[in-house]
Amino acid sequence: MRLRTILATLTVAALALPIAPVRAAHVETVVSFDLGSGELPEGLAIDEHDNAYVSLIAPVAEIRKITPSGDQSTFTSFDVGGFGPLGMAVDAADTLYVAVASSDPATQGVYRVSANGTATRLPGTEAISFPNDLVFDRHGNLFVTDTAGGAVWRIPPGGSAELWIQDPLLQGTGELGAGVPLGANGIALTLRQHAIIVSNTELGTLLRIRIRRNGSAGQIHVAAEDPALFGIDGIALARSGAVYAAVNAQSTIVRVGERGITTIADAEDGINGASAVAFGTRSDRRSLFVVNFGVFSPAPTPSLLKIAVGVRGAPGQ
Repeated sequence: MRLRTILATLTVAALALPIAPVRAAHVETVVSFDLGSGELPEGLAIDEHDNAYVSLIAPVAEIRKITPSGDQSTFTSFDVGGFGPLGMAVDAADTLYVAVASSDPATQGVYRVSANGTATRLPGTEAISFPNDLVFDRHGNLFVTDTAGGAVWRIPPGGSAELWIQDPLLQGTGELGAGVPLGANGIALTLRQHAIIVSNTELGTLLRIRIRRNGSAGQIHVAAEDPALFGIDGIALARSGAVYAAVNAQSTIVRVGERGITTIADAEDGINGASAVAFGTRSDRRSLFVVNFGVFSPAPTPSLLKIAVGVRGAPGQ
């Protein structure tokens, strides 16, 4: 396939560049989870105090809070079936929001979690067929990927969820055999917040969707497409405009930028089914945090990792 790289403002360039494998400078295990107790981490968010929030899917179905010193505690839990809590985001006030993919419509949706751990479902989000990942814009709008529905939803401040865009480019194929098509997955905002970037897991693509001045969805197009992106999951944007991505199916962390796709860490570095990435915010601003889903053989390693990447994340990711 022809590689289209992502520039600082996600302008498409028709380039055919090789994939360059590069060893990461340093990969550190922050915390390990207990697979025997059903602790399978999936989503990740980091607040302005460098506290990391990691979602553990069902049957555990809870959010763990991990302080910069590595102390771990249960922040909130969900009584749900299906996949359980997945992607997360924090708003300008450091309040946590969680996407929950449940087998019960009564518990499916996106939740706001107060400081004491009380979770409240946002109105209209029960209609999202598979809420997966979240990102806020500077106006407080919350964008949500719908992985099974091939869509992105938007929740305005104080309002109800609305279907923002649904498109074949956001749909999955069912190729990975997860029981639902795995289409739109990870989500991030471009530097000037004129567009959002969405990963499509089974198509192996990064998509750019323009945000019109009235807030509606504009043109959608493929910004990057390559076999190295097949099975892509969570994404995060650096200040340079490069996209850092967890490629779950290939156990790699890649950087997609103006020079093509670079592998910055893989199984030899301890990456095992990575599902989410996020930049640190204070003392770890030049570090990329990684959730290792960690179920692949020969040695399952569910964990939270940290990679020294030497660059900062874009604001508001």
